[in-house]
Amino acid sequence: MFFKVEILDIVNSEIAELQQEQQDLLKSEYELIETKGIEFVRVKHLQGKIFEIKSKELCSLFRYQEGKIILIGVVFVKKTQKTPKDKIKLAKQRLKEM
Repeated sequence: MFFKVEILDIVNSEIAELQQEQQDLLKSEYELIETKGIEFVRVKHLQGKIFEIKSKELCSLFRYQEGKIILIGVVFVKKTQKTPKDKIKLAKQRLKEM
């Protein structure tokens, strides 16, 4: 299933602070979703409407939006197996406004 990936402006700022290799990885993952489909990336439901795209050590938190759109609300380097609750809370806050 194909989706258009939209990234919040604040998340673009967070991505810009990552290493170039990490930025390239995210870009390729998002392009894969748009060109081949969501089933080609690792997606996990976290809670409520918040889902996670896991790309090596990077994690993108998002929610689905009408019209086959994925809205990215938080991107961070994941250092543990469990997604930090503060990151999920931040994603909920940012994506609630959209």
